[in-house]
This record gives sequence, C-alpha cells and structure tokens, in this order.
Amino acid sequence: MRIATSDILRTLGRLSTIALLFTAAGCASTGSKTTPVYFPAKPATPHVVHLKSFNSLHSLVPPQVTFVDVIRGGAGSPYVGTPAGVAYRDGHLYICDTDAAAVHDWNLATGKARRIGASGDTTLVTPVAVAVDAAGRVCVADTGRSEVVVFASGSEVKRLKPAGRDAYRPVAVAVHGSTLFVADIASHVVDRFSLDDGSHQGSIGKAGSGEGEFYFPMGVATDAKGRLFASDMMNARVQAFDSDGNATLSFGQPGDRYGDMGKPKQLAVGPDGTIFVADSEFAHVHMFNDAGQLLMLLGGSGDSAGSTPMPIGVAVAETLPEPLAGMVPSDFDAAYYLFVTNSLGTKRVSLYAVGVGK
Repeated sequence: MRIATSDILRTLGRLSTIALLFTAAGCASTGSKTTPVYFPAKPATPHVVHLKSFNSLHSLVPPQVTFVDVIRGGAGSPYVGTPAGVAYRDGHLYICDTDAAAVHDWNLATGKARRIGASGDTTLVTPVAVAVDAAGRVCVADTGRSEVVVFASGSEVKRLKPAGRDAYRPVAVAVHGSTLFVADIASHVVDRFSLDDGSHQGSIGKAGSGEGEFYFPMGVATDAKGRLFASDMMNARVQAFDSDGNATLSFGQPGDRYGDMGKPKQLAVGPDGTIFVADSEFAHVHMFNDAGQLLMLLGGSGDSAGSTPMPIGVAVAETLPEPLAGMVPSDFDAAYYLFVTNSLGTKRVSLYAVGVGK
C-alpha cells in the first residue's frame, strides 16, 4: 500500500499540534505574572487585590487536554464576547454572554465548559443576568425573551413571567432559598417567584423616587439574613428591604463625592455583609458595609490591571478551587473572592481577592 506524501505531512502536523497542546497544558500556570494591584494602594492597608483579568476559560484555568479532545477539535478555549451578569456556585463560574446568546458554565476545577441556552427548545436571546440556587437551578433574566428562564436538572425548563404584564424586561435575578427575586425595569418593581412551582408571589415597589420606589431597578442581591438589596439606577441609590418587603435602608445619591453613585448596576453581598455595587458611569465598584456606609472603591477607568472600565456584573465566591486560590500574593490574607464583568476593555472579566494585607 502506497501512502501519499501529503497524508504523511498532515499526520505529522496533527501530531505536532497534539504534542504542543499537551506541553502547553502541562507547563501552564495560573500564577499571577504581573505585579499585584492593591486597593487601597500601599502603604495603606489593602483590602482587595486584583489577581487576573481574562476573556477565556483556559487563560484562567489550564486545560486538561486529552487526545480525544484534539481529535474532535475540542481543544479551543471557551471565550466570552460581551459579558453581562455573572454568578458563582460550587466551583462553577456562570457568565451571561449577549454575543453568544447563551450563559457560559465554566468549571474552574477542571477547565471544562458548556453553554446553557445555546440550543434546544428554549434558546436564549439576550441573557443579561444569572443566579444559581443550591439545587443547581440556573435562573437567567432574558430581556430578548421578556421572561426569566430557569434551567433545572435534565431537560426541565421553567419560564417565569407575571401574568398580565405584557411589557416585561427582567434585568437582574437573585435567589434566597427557593425564592427568586427579579428586577423588572419596565414596571419599576422587584418581583418574587417560587422556584419550586414557578408561581408569582407578589412585587416590591413601584415607579417613583420615594422610599421603597424605583426608577429603573438594575440589580438585586440577598444577604445571609434574607434581606434584599436592590440598585435603583436613575435614583442613584441602593435600597434594602426586609423579608416582608418593607424598605429599611437607602444609601447613595446622585453626585460626584465619595458615597455618591452614577449608574449603579448589579449587586453582590459578601459573607461578611459587604455590599458590592457595580457603577458603570463612575467606572468602579462601590463597597459598602451592611449599614450603607462606604468602605472603599474598587477598580477604575482605563485598561490597566485591576481596572473596571464599565462594570456591570459582580459575583462573590467564598472559596475557589486550587490552584486559583494559590494566585493570592503571600502578603495578603484572602477571606473570599469577587468576579467583576465589564462591557468595555480588552479583558472583560476580572478576579479579585477580598481580605486584608499583612
């Protein structure tokens, strides 16, 4: 049997590619290659350190490349185009990608990935926010579909929308137990749904600028006590509500002083009660304590390490898989971690450690 020279060259080329990929995977490291950026900057005692900014999964987590991956053409790195909302649960990072019209599910322990809502009977159109509950249900606010899509185990899908509300634009989601909170900028309210049966359990707020009212609510988050925090974008503030939906706290106002806000977007609450507010107009993340007092600012404009040119999504991770946790500098004690997505910049997702410098 005679083998053509072109076939030999193709085979050698493929084997060389495989060898290169295995070598890269074996030598890759998630360790930080740049000088850490601290907030606030030293000599002040830092409480946040930037670890890495990235667009692709494998620039954060080295791929575990197998021979089958290469043969099947699956060795490429999952990539996020235009990220929006973000969530973290049990070692998985979930990123809404409006370019891909899907939610990326990145396993930060293995480097494996899947796309949620990219195919099937319920495809996503414009996913802008995501939350994941303890049962693994992935709740996606989709403004293009004018509904919240809940992906459960297997092929089970729920589609949530208040009855009789034709103009529905869900832009933020948060879970507490089996309750899903959804910010609707069309009606200027925060809705409550049961994740168990999909029923609508009422709404919080109405259009306006008074206590308990909203003018474009853009973010929702809950703390360990069950309090709800909602960003009120055009009123440039954040409001807190108790479990009965009563307004208990308001902080922030229009202006350009510390504690003022421009356009607050999505929220996250740390295990210590710190409230992180992405502000797309001021190009940073506000950090408040649970009494609404400003602690510090994170990020900043530009495209340098640690910057937040146009932040939109924030998510807290209490722990990270190794070796990601090993990226923390030796002069910093990390208590937990923060992911921030940006709709501008060359690196659209950033990872920070929150704690205290030594």
